[in-house]
Amino acid sequence: MPLNNIHTARLMLIPVTLEITTGLIEGDPQALETIGIKAHADWPTNDTKDILPIVNRTLASNGSPSGFEFWMIVHSADQTIIGDIGFHGKPDVHGDVEIGFGLVEEAHGKGYGSEGFNGIINWLKTQNDVKKLYANCLIDNHASYHLLIKNGMKEIYRNTHSIYFHMLF
Repeated sequence: MPLNNIHTARLMLIPVTLEITTGLIEGDPQALETIGIKAHADWPTNDTKDILPIVNRTLASNGSPSGFEFWMIVHSADQTIIGDIGFHGKPDVHGDVEIGFGLVEEAHGKGYGSEGFNGIINWLKTQNDVKKLYANCLIDNHASYHLLIKNGMKEIYRNTHSIYFHMLF
């Protein structure tokens, strides 16, 4: 079943496709241009570049996005990708799924992270096989910490490097 884009007040979340991941890996923006969007000069971020080959292989195997890959965060006013948000795969046998997100530096501090997070959480709530959402951030990443707490995640553990969170559905 094809996925619909997620619309928020200022953003659109668009599920990444095989064509898009292949184009990003090859440095060809054609797949983005075909759907009428462009990438911010700083996107994909290094973290996104690291996962592109993995997501590309997953999409090649599955044929179409499940929603549990990643979604591009597009600023609606200018149709520019300013970040991404997604999952570390489909829910496991217990219904657990892990989320990750990132924005280009220029988009920090403007509420886009919370807006995108809430958009994807609303989609996640429609997925019957999801029971628990996990996230983590580095101990000194105060912005991510506050975003996760503000948007309903509960801190469950911390060590000297990271803070771990969950949310029940």
